[in-house]
Amino acid sequence: MAYCCDVERKKLQNRINRIAGQVNSLKSKFNDESFQLDSDPYETIRQLTAIKGAVNGMITSYIEHYAKGHMIEKLRNGNSIEAEAQVDNLLEIIKVYGK
Repeated sequence: MAYCCDVERKKLQNRINRIAGQVNSLKSKFNDESFQLDSDPYETIRQLTAIKGAVNGMITSYIEHYAKGHMIEKLRNGNSIEAEAQVDNLLEIIKVYGK
């Protein structure tokens, strides 16, 4: 099956929209004057952890999208020096993300 950038773009857009919904829900909770910070800390931590997990998942999906689509094309069409630079760039992204 061929790689399809438009399909992957749509998946990433859907993912970021879900993350935005999670963040907006938590934002509304904190903007509500009747919300007590100590009322249910576990629920708030659960929501924050879900957002963190969703963001990490989006980063992973984006790196995969870049590697399978754009990077492979650049590697096929470039010379060995450019290919090595592309791999180095991807490894740097993974190192930064892994922190």
